[in-house]
Amino acid sequence: MVHQARQEIAQIVREVASAQRSTGGRDRYLRFLADRVMRAMAAHGVVIWRATDEGSRFRCIGKTQADRRYRDTQYFPEHRLGTVTDQPFDETEAAVHDCLLVEIAAGGEPAVVPPTPGASNREVPANPATHPAAIVPVQVDPNAALPTCLIEVFLEPGGSPNSQRGALRFLAQMADLAGEYLRSDQLRTLTRRLKSIEDCVRAVDPMQSLSTTREVENAWVDAAASVLAVPRVALCRVDRGRPKIVAVSHIDRIDQHSDAAERIRAAAEQGIQSRGPIAFAAIDEDGNAAIERVPVDAPDAESSQQMERREGGDRRKAAGSNEPDDTKPVQPIGVAALHEDSRWRMVLLDRMSGSDSILDAEKAALLERLLIGAEQAWTAAYRVEVIPGGRWWTRLTAVPSITASPGTGLQTRKESGVDVRHRFGVGPFRRRITLSVAIALTAGLLMWVPIPLTVPATGVIRPLEIDGYHSGFDATVQSIDVEHGQRVQRGDVLATLHSRSLTEQQTTLLGRRSVLVERRGQLNRNLMSAPDSGKLAGQSSGDEVNEEIASIDQQLAIISEGLEQLVLRARRDGRVDAWRVRERLAHRPLRRGDTVLNVIADQTEWVVDATVAQARVRHVDLAMQAGTLQADVATRWSPEQVQMTDRGHFGPVVTDPVDGTRGVIFRMPLSESPELGDQPLAETPARVAIRCGRTSIGQFLFEDVLTWVRTRAGMYL
Repeated sequence: MVHQARQEIAQIVREVASAQRSTGGRDRYLRFLADRVMRAMAAHGVVIWRATDEGSRFRCIGKTQADRRYRDTQYFPEHRLGTVTDQPFDETEAAVHDCLLVEIAAGGEPAVVPPTPGASNREVPANPATHPAAIVPVQVDPNAALPTCLIEVFLEPGGSPNSQRGALRFLAQMADLAGEYLRSDQLRTLTRRLKSIEDCVRAVDPMQSLSTTREVENAWVDAAASVLAVPRVALCRVDRGRPKIVAVSHIDRIDQHSDAAERIRAAAEQGIQSRGPIAFAAIDEDGNAAIERVPVDAPDAESSQQMERREGGDRRKAAGSNEPDDTKPVQPIGVAALHEDSRWRMVLLDRMSGSDSILDAEKAALLERLLIGAEQAWTAAYRVEVIPGGRWWTRLTAVPSITASPGTGLQTRKESGVDVRHRFGVGPFRRRITLSVAIALTAGLLMWVPIPLTVPATGVIRPLEIDGYHSGFDATVQSIDVEHGQRVQRGDVLATLHSRSLTEQQTTLLGRRSVLVERRGQLNRNLMSAPDSGKLAGQSSGDEVNEEIASIDQQLAIISEGLEQLVLRARRDGRVDAWRVRERLAHRPLRRGDTVLNVIADQTEWVVDATVAQARVRHVDLAMQAGTLQADVATRWSPEQVQMTDRGHFGPVVTDPVDGTRGVIFRMPLSESPELGDQPLAETPARVAIRCGRTSIGQFLFEDVLTWVRTRAGMYL
């Protein structure tokens, strides 16, 4: 019996090893593996667990391997087989069992866990079942933080340690074989997805070269039918809530009044919701929509229910069917769009027998790429067609469509025996001649098309009345009594200067005057006491002293006026224009005539001095003489605040301070001053657009060229 059991186990191992080369799908292989493991180990139940996508995002708490805890980690049962599984667990037991699974997965080693019925501490790993459980990790991705799968086998109670070790060795061998198969299956899945993406790209890229919306629509549905592997795909455009069928795959003519067209329009009218990458709604046999969620990260293989339905369909086909699948009519099975408000609705049609109406994640991603690329191609072609004569230009420049690669779905269509790829085409020679003549005529006509003549210029906004305050003497700034942007009234003190030379002159003159006054008093006393004979000589000496004192008084008066001028006072109401005047001039010497600060008068006119290029002065002059001159003036930081002006006068020829070219100053009055908070903005740069009536495109393009040729030719005539 032992020898027979060993042979049976060896046969099971060979069957599992040979099953690695099967291509029946992940679900079928895992069911086969669970059955063989259960038979070989004489177990009461087998459960294969699979980690969710959140399993890779965990948090580790603890310092040792024994007290690790991984949060936000979940394993869901992918397959169950046998009488003893996790199904009877209540919520508490399920939480304890999940903690056990995470603990085994974190350790990475297989283990046999004895039964502990009634375990209720959610933080302590335990086996709440009535049978011991052998759990082994299945490592698919070596770089993953946790194993992708776990195999749990519920053993016979009362087994010896040797039997349990043997069970673990056998189960570990099965886990290695399962890991090899799952890695191969993952590689096959990725290869299939890559091929699907390449087919989708080959289907979308040729659409960008199509020149008409009709061709794009036909290629759109043909490619969708090929990529999604459905018999028919209909494209509907929803205008004002009413869908219109614009194209059906592999069909040239559409009967809009047929029953099939009515079913397609009814399906396109069904409500859809954005669920994942696209919006999709499944259509049942009665034509009603059941909004389905398109899985974003669904398993790569089919679910067990889908496998059973497919196997049931295969058995029914093998048993024989009264009506072959090829003869069954196609019906709408789903409607898809990029989003619920999209004007484009794609209706998928298939034979309802044994088919599933829900898109998987892979097909949803391909359909999203197809919808985006085709809609962009349609928009590009439509922009050309809406131009007057755009269809005619498209026919002249049309070239034969690129031959579609196999699998792209861009099949050649026939209409009345004529290849539609060449229905818009013209012979190469005729097309070249016609296109050249059309271009020449169009260019000649466009030269006479009138367009507005606008002369751009750079300008500076400045006030006409600005008071400058200067130093009348060599002095030092003693104090600045105002700030930049401050409003002042007439007579307010702006700044105070100090002149040492004036002070020294005043002191010297006052001392000289005191000496002269004392001398004059002494002369008067001498005259009063002297004999009469000496009065005449004393009188002449006193007159000289009086004249010198009068001269000194005049000098002191002039010095007093100069000292009063050192106190700068506002001559009118306005705003101070003195940026950083304290930092520049405080306690610093000034020479006579140096500027201290400026005050912009409140009641002043603002103008803009625009520098007009010399080649454009003639246009401005003619427009001003004709009375059609208009100009838009705006500051560079506020282009939306535009001021209008319709008059001006020319000034001198200067160099543009912005680009250095020679130009003529054109001064134009403004109705308002530039505003930026409450600060004065003298010498503000501005953008000026002078509208000088209308001109033709030819004159606008060739004016400078003609001027240059005329100037060069005039040198020799």
